[in-house]
Amino acid sequence: MFKTTKTIILILLSAMLFSSCRTEIMHDVEATDVFMPEPANQFAMDKETEVETLEPTKAHREYPADFKLTPDTEVVIGEKQFLTKINYIFNNIEKFENSSIIVEGMYGIYKSWDETFTFPIVYRNGPAEYGDDQYGGFYLVNINQELYHLNDWIKVKGKPFIYEHTDSEGEVQKFLFLVAENVEVMTLKDRKAEMVNN
Repeated sequence: MFKTTKTIILILLSAMLFSSCRTEIMHDVEATDVFMPEPANQFAMDKETEVETLEPTKAHREYPADFKLTPDTEVVIGEKQFLTKINYIFNNIEKFENSSIIVEGMYGIYKSWDETFTFPIVYRNGPAEYGDDQYGGFYLVNINQELYHLNDWIKVKGKPFIYEHTDSEGEVQKFLFLVAENVEVMTLKDRKAEMVNN
């Protein structure tokens, strides 16, 4: 009797521990199944191809002399040069169109200041004080948002592409997306640095 009770208690404790560390994997998707976001307001729909795009500044195109990022089949972005690697992919998207990007970070929902652009994001905090420079990461499509909570630590694998969006004042901005092939919610012990400096 005592042995059976002890076994039941161990099973219940194991189940509670397992349920607190959920891991879910997304379904695979064909690489050609690329979703393009729709403009969120009438101005964007009318002016998407008519307004000049704001290009990155010179500072966004400078890289350390020893920096190398080869467009391999899989490009893993870790803590080291997290922001630099993402920036390089953004500026050289044509080299990485056939690469699968693997990145870990927090799950969040990005909303532009005028709320014409809202998408899920995998990101880490950056060194800036305000604005979009406060974080670095990828916007996400092809995910089921109901599976994730804000600040979950997720590992995403997906194909990158650039999307241009026109805001309500006519400014066109470029956003770096991943078409998610799979997304895994990591356990607390797998969580890594939330703040990156380079």
